[in-house]
Amino acid sequence: MRAALFLPFFLLVVLNLMSCKVNQDEPAIVGPEPEPRVNYLGRDSITTGNYRGIAINTSTNETFEILEGYRKNKTIVYLGAVNNYFADVTDMKDRLQFFDWLVLDETFDTPDGVQLQLASGKVKSIRLNNGTQLSQWPQAAGSQKAIATDDALEVLYGKLVVLSSSQDYKHKFQRVVLGAKYEYALYDPKKAELPWAFIYDTHAQGITEQVRVYFKDKKVDYILVDRFQQ
Repeated sequence: MRAALFLPFFLLVVLNLMSCKVNQDEPAIVGPEPEPRVNYLGRDSITTGNYRGIAINTSTNETFEILEGYRKNKTIVYLGAVNNYFADVTDMKDRLQFFDWLVLDETFDTPDGVQLQLASGKVKSIRLNNGTQLSQWPQAAGSQKAIATDDALEVLYGKLVVLSSSQDYKHKFQRVVLGAKYEYALYDPKKAELPWAFIYDTHAQGITEQVRVYFKDKKVDYILVDRFQQ
């Protein structure tokens, strides 16, 4: 029920943001602006076939790549996908390339939590939460196990898998956060159960589609599409 009530409110916020571009040369309008009228056109529940390239039973990896393409083309107004789907380190295998930084820490922030900056397909820098710059982490680990600056993302992933299962360092994998310039992702099993939500702009007739993609066993289970017209 809360989700159903949230849909029109969220869409109003997005539509208002989309219409907030004002010409600086135009005179200011005195008085309250009229509230935008939004007509609800109905809902599609998709359990077979596909929605805009996202087919039922598509993997989370493929779905993310499709949505990332839409985001880059500015077809998607809002994207919440990267908030919802990671549960452990192995889920990062094909995603590191999409993000700008990685944080490893315990349930609560600690001074020696680890921040890895990612750029150009490799580890750009390493530092602790207390600001200490490092050339590798863990400092006491050998070069074959320790994450080092300039490690390629494939190498980084392999080291993350090893370190996360190590008795000495697995406590730093209680909370794993991937961050990007436009969003962030929390590796939380509970969030992995949530749908990916976004607004798709059809660029036609002022119609927008609020979409929620639901997953089961890391594959698309069904898709709900609510259509609105302003």
